[in-house]
Amino acid sequence: MATSLKNIGGVTPHPSVLKHDKDHPLYIKEVLTWIDHNKALASEHSRLARRGDKDSMSQRYIHEGYVKDIRHYLRTGDWISDFFGKNQEHKIKWRSA
Repeated sequence: MATSLKNIGGVTPHPSVLKHDKDHPLYIKEVLTWIDHNKALASEHSRLARRGDKDSMSQRYIHEGYVKDIRHYLRTGDWISDFFGKNQEHKIKWRSA
């Protein structure tokens, strides 16, 4: 892959993350768009929570946690969330080694 081991998305990516091609569900360029999308959602829910929306604070923490999970994946190569996708719309099928 043409991408080098540089600072991407605020972290230095693990070499195994860079090996995935465009067809892989956790392709790095897609995952980076998920970070931006969920940061924007967290910011929007934070704004709504300050205005008194009761459900927005929990939604903010869900999106912030998902961004942390994505950064963990970029740093270590291990996906730790139960869901994946831009809006966490796909469920992970766990398997034992």
